[in-house]
Formats: sequence, C-alpha cells, structure tokens
Amino acid sequence: MKNFLVLTIFLMLGAYGRVVAQDAAAAFLSVANQQYVLFESERDKGTNVTGMYSYLLDSYENFMKVVEAPDNGQYLSGAKNRLRAMYPYLLNGAVYYSEQKQPSKALDFAAAYIEMPRLKIFQSELLPKDNRYASVVYYAAVSAYNLQKYSQALKYFQEYLSTGTDTQQKDCYVYMNMIYQSQKNYSEQERVLEEAIAKYPVSLDFLYNLVNVHIATNNMPKLLSAIDRILEVDPNNDKVLPIKARILERQGKNQEALDIYKRLYALHPDSFELLTGLARVNFNVATEIVNNGATIANDTEYALVRQRASGYLLDAKDLFLKILEKEPSSKMYMQGLAGVYQYMDMKSEYEVLMKIITDGASYTSFPSRLLAYNEALKKTEGVAQQQESAPVPVEPAMLVIHVDSFIDGNNNKVIDAGESFAVQFSVENKGQGDAYNIRLRLSEQQGYDEYFDGPRELDGGNIPAGTSKQYTFRYLVKKEMPSALAKINIYAFEANGFDADPSELIVNTQEYAMPRLRVADHQFFASEGSSITLGKNGKLTLALQNFGSKTARNVKLNFKLPNNVFTTDVPEMTIDSIAPGDVATLDYGFLVNKRFDGDSIAVMVSVSEDSRSSYLSEAYKVKVGEYLTASSTIKIDGAVRKAVDLKNVSLGLNTELLQDIPVGAVNRHRYALIIGNEDYSITGANAEINVPYAVNDAMVFREYCVRTFGVPDGQLKVVPNATAGMMHEQLDWLVNMASTDPEAELIFYYSGHGNNDEATKEPYLLPVDITGKNIRLGISLADLYKRLATYPIKGAYVFLDACFSGGYKSAAPLLAQKGVRVVPKVGLPQGHTLSFSSSSGDQTSSVYHDKKQGYYTYFLVKCIKDAKGDLTMKELFEKTNAEVKKATALIGKMQEPQYMVSPTWSDWAEVKLKTPATMN
Repeated sequence: MKNFLVLTIFLMLGAYGRVVAQDAAAAFLSVANQQYVLFESERDKGTNVTGMYSYLLDSYENFMKVVEAPDNGQYLSGAKNRLRAMYPYLLNGAVYYSEQKQPSKALDFAAAYIEMPRLKIFQSELLPKDNRYASVVYYAAVSAYNLQKYSQALKYFQEYLSTGTDTQQKDCYVYMNMIYQSQKNYSEQERVLEEAIAKYPVSLDFLYNLVNVHIATNNMPKLLSAIDRILEVDPNNDKVLPIKARILERQGKNQEALDIYKRLYALHPDSFELLTGLARVNFNVATEIVNNGATIANDTEYALVRQRASGYLLDAKDLFLKILEKEPSSKMYMQGLAGVYQYMDMKSEYEVLMKIITDGASYTSFPSRLLAYNEALKKTEGVAQQQESAPVPVEPAMLVIHVDSFIDGNNNKVIDAGESFAVQFSVENKGQGDAYNIRLRLSEQQGYDEYFDGPRELDGGNIPAGTSKQYTFRYLVKKEMPSALAKINIYAFEANGFDADPSELIVNTQEYAMPRLRVADHQFFASEGSSITLGKNGKLTLALQNFGSKTARNVKLNFKLPNNVFTTDVPEMTIDSIAPGDVATLDYGFLVNKRFDGDSIAVMVSVSEDSRSSYLSEAYKVKVGEYLTASSTIKIDGAVRKAVDLKNVSLGLNTELLQDIPVGAVNRHRYALIIGNEDYSITGANAEINVPYAVNDAMVFREYCVRTFGVPDGQLKVVPNATAGMMHEQLDWLVNMASTDPEAELIFYYSGHGNNDEATKEPYLLPVDITGKNIRLGISLADLYKRLATYPIKGAYVFLDACFSGGYKSAAPLLAQKGVRVVPKVGLPQGHTLSFSSSSGDQTSSVYHDKKQGYYTYFLVKCIKDAKGDLTMKELFEKTNAEVKKATALIGKMQEPQYMVSPTWSDWAEVKLKTPATMN
C-alpha cells in the first residue's frame, strides 16, 4: 500500500511538471507573438524605427525561450515559422544599430542573425544567408572584442575564417592573437599564430608575436627557431638579431653571438646596447681561450693561446673605454675593463680601476688616479731602495744578463703583430758581493715598445754572490705594429750602482700578416631591361679582394635569399685562393617569382677562409623595379701596406683615371663628403630626369680623395643617391668634424641636379627625393658656404658638378646636360672657403658619354692625375677650365667652369690638395 502511494505521488508530480512547462512555453509564445505583432505594426507605419527593432529583439528572445523550453512540441512549429520570418530583419537591425554607433545593440542583432541557422529546428533546412553575412560576422566579432566579450569574439572570428572570405582574414588572426595574449593563453596564441604564419609566410608581424610567446614561456629552442624563420625572410632584421645574440651569449655560444653583434654594430654604430654586447662577448671569447689554455705547460703553446686571446682583449678594451665615456659610473663595465687589464698583466691600471670600483667613484677619475698611483709607486720604490740599500757593500757585485730564449706564438722567431711573445733571461751575479734591490727594465731603442702590451719593468729582488735568477717579460703585440728591425735592450739596475751592462736582442717585427677579405665592389644586373622585376632573373656580381698580406685559401661564399626568390646557381661557391692584393669576381644568379611581395630583395652573403682571421657577413639589397645605375660603390684603399699592391676594382666603370693614381701621404686633418645623385625616380611622375654617371663621378673623386689627397678612410663619406634628410645629416657631420680640429680641411663634392628658387633666384642642390616645386627642402649654396665657415679651419674646398633646370630635359644622349648657374644673388664663400663649379652664367654642364662621366669631373680629375697631384689650386682651376672649354666647344655646348673664393682668403691660390709624402 505504501509503495503504491509513493508511485501515485510521483506520477502526479510528473504530470504537474509537464503542465507547468507547457504553461511556461505557452506564456513565452504569447509574449513573443504579441511583440512580433507590435514589430509588424511599427514596420508597416515606418515612423518609429527604434521601437520597431526593440519589439523585434524582444520577440526573438521570447521565441528562443519557447524553443528551449521542455515539452514545447505543440508550440515549436509556430515559433519556427515566426523565427524564419524575422531572420532577414535581424540583419537589418544589426546594420541599423551599427550606423547609429551603438555596438552593443548591433551585437545583439548580429549574434541573433548568426546563431539562428545553428538552431536544431533549422538543421533540416538552410536559412538563406545574405551576401553581407561575412561582413556581419566580422563586425560582430570586433564589437564583441571591443566590449571585452572575448569568448563570443573568438567564436565569431573563427566563424568568419570558416566562411572562406579573404578580406578580413588577416585581421581576424590579429584580434585572436591579442585576445589569447591578454588571457596569457600562450598555447592557443601559438596555435593561432602558426595558422596565420602558414597563410601569410612573409608577414613578419605574426612571427614577431610568436617570438614574444616563446619569450613569455621561456622556450629557448622554439624562440631561436622563430627568430631563424624571421631571418630567412629578412636576414638583417635588427629587431630579432639582438635577441638571438643575447640568447647565444647566455648559452655560452660567445663566438656565434660575436658574429651577430659585429654585423649589427657595423649597421648601427651609435647603438649603446650593441656596443655593450660587443664588448661583453669579446671579453668572454678571450676568457674562454685563456681558461682553456690554463693547463698548458709548454711555453710556445701557451704563447699561441695568448696570441689568439690578444685580439679579442684589445677589442674588448677599446669597446669598454667607449662605454665608459658614455656611462663613467657603470660598475659593471669598469669591472669588465679591469678584467681586461688583469688578463693583459697591466697591473697598475688594474689596481687603480679596482680601487675606483671599491670607492664607488666614477671612471672619469681614472687618468688622474693612475698618474698619482704611478708617481707614488716611483716614490715607494725609491724609498724602498734607499731603505734596503742600507747594507754597505764590502765586495762588489757584478751582474751579467743572459738572454736564454725568445718565444713567439707561431715559433717563426719574429714578433708578429697581433700575437704574443716572451723573452726569458737570467741575471747572474759573478761578483764577490751580493746584489740588492735589482730593477729589470725592457726597452726598444726606436720606440716600437709602444706596441707591446705588458709590464716594462720587473722587480728582480736580491741576487747573492755566485748565484743567478731567471725572469720573463711577456707581451701582447698590438695589431698596429709595423714591419721593422726591433732592437730590444734589457737593463738590470742595482741599488748600490753595480748595474749590469744592457743585453741586446735584435729581432724582426712583422706587420699584421693575415688574409683580409672585403667586397671591394658589387653590382646588381637585370636579365632584361634596366631593373629587376617579378618573374624575371637577376644577378649579383661581387668583386672579392684580399687586402691582407697573406694568401686567403679555400674561400667559401654562402648565399641566402628571401622567400619566393630562388637561386639559379649553387648556394655555396668556393675559390681556391686569393693572393694579397688580388681580386676574384663571381656572379650569383637568382629568379624572383610573382608571389614576392617585398619592396626589395636582400641577398645575404657570408664569406670565410681557412685561417678564420677574415670573416664577412653582409646583406646586399636591390629594390624591385629600381633603375640600375651603370656604376656601384667602389671601396678601394690604395697602398694599405707596402707589401701588398692593391688592384683597382670597379664593376660598373672602367676608366684610365683609376689607373696609376698619384699617391700622397695620409693627412689626419682632412675630411670629405662626396655625394652623387643620379636616380631621381623616387618622386614618381613629377621626378626630375636621371643624371647619367653622377655616381661614377662621385666614386672616381672618392679614389683621389683617399689616395692623392690623403683623406683617411674613416674620415670620408660617400653617399650615392642622397635624400634631403641624408644630405643635411651628412653635411652636419662634415661641419662637426671641424669643431675640434682647427687644422681641419673640409672637402665637399657634389654631382647631380641643381635648381633655382623661382622667387629669389637662389641656387639649390637637389636631393633625389625633392623636385623643383619644393626646392627649398634642398641645400642652398649660400647656406652651404655659411655652414662650412662655422668654425675657424685651415680650408674648405667645394667642387660642384651639378645639373641645372635649363636645357637638360632632352632625351638625346648628346644633349644630356649638367650645370649650375651662379646668379648674382648667391652669397660669396666665407672664411677659408673656395668653390669650384662646372659652368658659369646661364651655361649648362654636359655629360661625357664616351667616358661615362660628366665633362667637368672627368677633366678635373684628369688634370690632377696628369700632374701627379703636384699642382696648386690656381693651376688646377686654370688647367681644368682650359680642357673643359676645349672639349665642350667641339660638341657645340660651350661650358666654362668658374671659381669663387672668400674675399678674406688671400693665399688660397698656393694650396695643394696632394699631401706631401713626408707628412705624418
């Protein structure tokens, strides 16, 4: 009876629940229908759009409650019909509220429109999607993101991707990446990024974010892999290369890190971060070498270890000094420099610097402290000698120095630059009395010991009568050591005056004898036409020169190309040998497919040779569609060392002017800025026409600056195709060089377009990104002369072979003109400034097509060459003027060069550009 009662109650409750559910569904349906009728009423009247969509959304929400209610079978068909009818209006509602800038409301309608086709009641039919469906999905996803409804946003971004529409796919991945990043959901972020990278393999933004994911998760293998993928696209990417260098440094792979830091520092010499990294890894590499050789007992082998470490130590020392110039209070880098001093046995410097660190003082106090330390040391030694010289000699000591052995790194019995050497010697006391407080000193008679890094003096202690002691001087030799015959004396000074006769060691020194490779010239060529375009072949020609004093053997060149650029040659080329001064020229071909979407093609080239003393890692870029000039940068220094006869190298220009160039001595007070503006196509349809051979002119003039005028390579800048920013920046550099050098001589050379300001008639030099319409963004001649006279200097020499606006537009080769008009309103040069220009008055300057140069520059340089550089400024002007007038008269385009000089400079005419061979 009891069981029957319970069963009856359960059945009654179940029936009651169904009734309640059915009543709820009926109530929802009633409200939904009522709201839908109100929606239709407002729709038909068309006067209350906001109210209409409010009824529609309320109706939708109540119909959804019907659909979701249990036991809704008798109401489902009606709800389905109403939902189908309102489906297109939901889209209209989303569009309406998006236009009203109400993203939350728009999202409600868009979400309803997106979700309705997924309802179970519509699985048997396909609701017709509007052609705006993908756009609505994307809008809903972005709105959800902005409203921080991230789960809904992710759902709709994924829905957009599933539509197959390409328009906003990339943006979907960007948003999804940001959502997972904000949630620190790194696994999903990585998945999304990998999917995006697969679709957009050359888009670096996704790879950058992948790098950040692996940094956040501290996954070093994946981080390095992501960085390498970026470097495949952009080999010189300066965003990730520093990260890779730091990782390698942390992993103890200092040599690999050093290669990267060197490449980056060459590209960004002002970067303090790269400077510090380069200093650290140089020191770390040296430390590894020395530590690995710590157990070597053989002096010769140990000397070789010290030799290998010495180059890194010297580089680290110079870099730490640069760092401390900028951050003199940095304890870390003072400790680094102290470590260098310790390894190099520079005891005084080490102890002074360690005391500065202990005191918490600045490195700026180092010079004065070192001086005081050395003075105190001398006094201390003097006092010690006086105190210890108390024993009055009863019998005289007689000291004799014997040089026992000379040990050098490569055992060739020569002091080679860049290696280490040691002199072992003994001091014997053959006298009857003891020798006290002996001081041992090494000195080279001609001053070459300035290239020896190491102690010059040793404490010899006391040597009793009839005994001897052995000592060793050890040195690292600076790479600047010249070839010479060194005469090394060893002295022994005894406190009571019983000094030894000096012992002399005569040994040859050898300048840095290593193969040294450089790309002396490079040139891109197109297989068809004058530019490399998509779907076409290109070629990079390299001139590889050995400017060292040893043959480079087994030279290997490895090439890397970006995605969608394919090699038509082998990726690695080998050259058996390159003798000192010789040049090897080779071609590397490639093909650009039509999917390449970069603006320029970067060819990464690494060069190595057997001795490992010379390593290059360079990137050469050419813009797709860029006009390829007939010339390229020439990087040749004459007579780098006496033993090497460097050959002239030029891939784009073959001229007699580069043969037998007159050689002058190096002049440390000369600075040069050389600009050749040839390609003006950067400004598009309004561009000036190109200036034939302007880069050739600049490169030839550069050779004479270095070889004849003696401008040091580090004090000269050549800028082909300079923009306005580049011209102003480099001119600032040239002027600043004079700020600390009252003996400075500044050389400014320009070949390219010039123009007049139409209003003022003031002449300007034209950068490649400037047209005549915005001429005042160029360099005005008046301002040029004024800036060159900013500081009192020995002289400033201006050479202008510049194109002017009158008469140069002709396409006919013989009518291509270059010139500069000097109008009366132009200011005169000031201070000690002299200006030579290619033409005068209303004349234009012509292009010498046979020589692939401008007439003016060709004959200017030829006059210098013919006179072997031995002529004054006045003679140079007169001879150039005569030659140019004669040659241009023959083509019917008379051109007469002119000069202008500061009225206050009376003796300019006797100035010579060639530096006398006796000058240091």
